[in-house]
Amino acid sequence: MKCSLFRFIDVFEAFAIYLICFASNLTFIYVQTLNLEGSFILTSFLKGITDYQVIINVFLTFIIIVFHYQFLNRRKTEISCRILVGDTMVNIVIRYILNSLAIMVCSFLLSLSLNLYLEVDITSNLYLVLIFIVYILISAGQVKKE
Repeated sequence: MKCSLFRFIDVFEAFAIYLICFASNLTFIYVQTLNLEGSFILTSFLKGITDYQVIINVFLTFIIIVFHYQFLNRRKTEISCRILVGDTMVNIVIRYILNSLAIMVCSFLLSLSLNLYLEVDITSNLYLVLIFIVYILISAGQVKKE
């Protein structure tokens, strides 16, 4: 990531945010498949949390949108400097998209391995991947110089 806008801490932060979103979705699905007939208190507690699954997932995806927005706002000066040095806006945008997708795919693959290990359905995480790809493409339109 030599020519990337992402620094190590940015990669780590994005990876962690994506992984938290995928893992929380996995947790909700896993809890729904558990058979806890013996424990009424635990079942009612977990049902109370899983009732808000959609709201929690939307909130976590909103955090990812905020991350991309803040990231691009922090990098406006760097983008301007890169253009002055001779880099093109198209190359910057393409690298941003590829790096963002690489970070998202790495966290998805880790989540996918957990899904396969726990034998949980992966379709909801695939939906999240499609949503995140749309977010990344939309945020790529906001890559601009100061």
